[in-house]
Amino acid sequence: MWADWASPLSDVIPLSQVELKAEEIEAITRLLRNTDEGATVDAFEEAFAAWIDRSYCVSTTSGGCAVEIALASCGVQPGDRVLLPAVGASAAVAATSRLGATPVCVDIDAQTMSMRPEDAEALIDDRVRVIVGSADLGCPVGLDDLARLATRSELPMIELVGASVGASVQGEATGRFGRLAVFDFSNASALSTGTGGVILTNDDHLASTMRALRDSERALDANGRLVVGAAALDAPMDDLRASLGLTRLGGIASGIEVRKEIAECYFRKLSGNSDLVLQATPSGVEMSWCRMIVRLSDRFSRDERDEIMEGMARHEIGVSTGLQLASDTIAPATVEGLPCLHAERASARSIALPMHNTISDREIDLVCQTLELMMQRTSFRRD
Repeated sequence: MWADWASPLSDVIPLSQVELKAEEIEAITRLLRNTDEGATVDAFEEAFAAWIDRSYCVSTTSGGCAVEIALASCGVQPGDRVLLPAVGASAAVAATSRLGATPVCVDIDAQTMSMRPEDAEALIDDRVRVIVGSADLGCPVGLDDLARLATRSELPMIELVGASVGASVQGEATGRFGRLAVFDFSNASALSTGTGGVILTNDDHLASTMRALRDSERALDANGRLVVGAAALDAPMDDLRASLGLTRLGGIASGIEVRKEIAECYFRKLSGNSDLVLQATPSGVEMSWCRMIVRLSDRFSRDERDEIMEGMARHEIGVSTGLQLASDTIAPATVEGLPCLHAERASARSIALPMHNTISDREIDLVCQTLELMMQRTSFRRD
């Protein structure tokens, strides 16, 4: 139960937090002492592939590396276009740009914050090489429709699961919709290893190509062609992170359940506030609560949202902008498909609240009370 995970109230409530339990440290120590170098990575890849029910799993040092390797293995090169959602896909924008291709942002549904398949279909032309679908914000709605669109269009679909382990659409788990599926094990994930990522596929040729790219056996030349002997990625996961991932995979069901309980607690405390929009859960969809994203009503501006976040930070509560526009990437990028009005409006008023397995009920109370207090102060000042 959640109470078993909860930590005592402290002065600081972090946005995300990974706590190593004593039993996890013991299990990691046993694994590292009793296995040969690389064996734990192999075991983690095999176990994770089996859990999602895919044939091959290729692990990497980070989710960002995993996205770039996935795109490169699909043949993305200069002159190509990659369709991706306007939020939840910044890593894909950066990777697409590094490969010399052009990211094309597709607007989101205002309620689910997921890419609308009909909008993606309208942008397909003979230069589009890949469709990227994302469940990284926790809601996987539309991934099934995107997969059908990719099949009809004879295009590969890369599914960005990101941190959202445990989500499903009509009973089908995330990680099973795309030709490739990318998971990110950063702090937001219920299966966090600190850093790291994996790519899943049923295609043995793609799996072989991705391992070669990851292990510096193959690379991309200036024209985007796969070559041998050029400068390449060196991005394999290490045994330490793999041992943590393997240990946590054994208890992932209870970790996912804890996140659901925390999300339900937030909903109970915030659903009565008419100036807050909470993430919708469409029929037939199981959410992954890797993040707790709330949106302010249209009475609030972007500047007022920032003022509220600053007030919460002064009270030592970790928050961030909940929805990052895919075009807001630190990598130089020429992005097509803009403006995406639904994504821009949602991004301007979104806030990510603390979400991690060690947060307590008392801490959630404090987060919600502080959020509503800051909203009231901002409204009072404006009115």
